[in-house]
Amino acid sequence: MKLKHLLLAGSMLVAIAATPALAQVPELNSALSPVAGSPMVDTPASTKDKFVLGFSNISVVNTWRVQMVEELKQEASQYPEISEVIIADAGGDVNKQVADIESLTARGVDALLVAPGSEVALNGALEKAYAAGIPVIIFSSNATPKDYTVKLLADDAQFGRDGAKYLAEALGGKGNVLSIRGISGNSIDNDRWRGVEEVFKDYPDIKVVDQGFGDWAYDKGKQVCESLLVAYPDVQGIWSSGGAMTQACAEVAEENGLPLIPMTGEANNGFLRIWKEKNLESVAPISPTWFGQQGVVAAMRVLKGAPIAKDNLVNPAPITKDQIDQFYRADLNDSYWVGSTLPDDKLLEMYKK
Repeated sequence: MKLKHLLLAGSMLVAIAATPALAQVPELNSALSPVAGSPMVDTPASTKDKFVLGFSNISVVNTWRVQMVEELKQEASQYPEISEVIIADAGGDVNKQVADIESLTARGVDALLVAPGSEVALNGALEKAYAAGIPVIIFSSNATPKDYTVKLLADDAQFGRDGAKYLAEALGGKGNVLSIRGISGNSIDNDRWRGVEEVFKDYPDIKVVDQGFGDWAYDKGKQVCESLLVAYPDVQGIWSSGGAMTQACAEVAEENGLPLIPMTGEANNGFLRIWKEKNLESVAPISPTWFGQQGVVAAMRVLKGAPIAKDNLVNPAPITKDQIDQFYRADLNDSYWVGSTLPDDKLLEMYKK
């Protein structure tokens, strides 16, 4: 099966050739669990033989998002029923994402998959799509429309709590720390920081002296870390919202002759390498890139009339220092995010050193 990519006006049309085998109704990843009290979505199967999926993505500003999109495309390529996937990338502009959603709705896609850039700004456009009879699948980050079909999210507040608890214990309950956050205004960043604040409320001797937003990207994270560590060379710890940014912080500390203080990470190959090589004191919460793949799975279940919970959550346990070798892949470069559903030949194509 081949994917044909056509870039037009900021949108990508992916035409998907049919395969001989007809895909069965897929199951959600077992790591996803229905939220307590969530109703089931149990709609009649579509009468169509072929489906066009629309995907509105806020951006591919970092390597996590690049891999997430590749997982979505790979999963879609497995279904002969999916004739096209129209991918609209907003380039980080929430207003453009609203326009993208409106355009996909006007084109009459059979399901709308959305990785939102705002919790509230997209709601009107999403509600219009839902009212037009289009299943709305929200995943990876949150939006809060009144009406939607399915949500697939991580417990990002727990991500924040896991890192903050580790840091508080590593510092003996006191010290000055820096915060390296993700994308300002994004629900993932908001929720992770809410989890941090919940933990640090119980540790009045831990002070967050400053923070910066690194977009979960290595290059932007390095700029933020350089600025903050130069301004606060005597801090005792770093809470980071993303592994690529933590990798950058560790490198900045070494480049400036500063100690490798405890700093929280994430399940990114580059961070795991630095963690292992430099013997960092850290912990690595997991936010899987397979949300893209699971968005397609959810859409197919809805279109085929298979039951699925309206609200679903994943909350994997963080990676600890003694588990690094179970997750780190020395044959892949720093941009790889662990736990991918991509086949190994694709991973080697994307990330081979």
